[in-house]
Amino acid sequence: MDKEKRSKWYHRTGGIILWIIIFYPVGLYLMWRYASWSKKWKLGITGIYALFMMGMFNLPEQEVSNLNTQTIKPNVISSPKPTSTPKLTEKLNVVATSQIVKKVDGKFRYFFDIRNIDTKNFEGSVSITVYNNLQSSALGGDTFKTNKPIEPKLGTSVYFDINTGPTSVHGENGITKFKYVVKKDNQIINEGEGVISSKLEDLSGF
Repeated sequence: MDKEKRSKWYHRTGGIILWIIIFYPVGLYLMWRYASWSKKWKLGITGIYALFMMGMFNLPEQEVSNLNTQTIKPNVISSPKPTSTPKLTEKLNVVATSQIVKKVDGKFRYFFDIRNIDTKNFEGSVSITVYNNLQSSALGGDTFKTNKPIEPKLGTSVYFDINTGPTSVHGENGITKFKYVVKKDNQIINEGEGVISSKLEDLSGF
């Protein structure tokens, strides 16, 4: 009996091939330990095993990548895009200026002149807000809509009441400036800012 027959069955060529088929790691070990094959054959079979294992490890990553892509896409598609009010390419030169401040029944009434200094009629709305130098948020304001078109070179006077007076009354906490936004068909056609008038009239005693 030759040496191969005297050895255990899994040390023989047939046993090693069987192990390579049913459980590759054990078969690979037995091949290098007991098989009398050439080094070229052993390296070739080992290379095939290495490629097989690389494919097995890469497959889960690809599946996870596909799953993440499928999860993200619906969110991107369904997320509403932020909308912004488009501005007209042609502005109308409608401006607001501070006229006077009057104290009436314990409150302060801020008067503004809305004037159309353009060559076209204006019909829309003007929002005016007032501020002081200590705060970035508005301390009061109102929106005024035209009852009829304002013709070129003409204007109208508007006002609103708030509790805070100008700096001559409330010092550094007083109202110092204003901002205005002019809209037509819900589109901004002009905007600006200015200084509150220093004119103050106290009507509390009347």
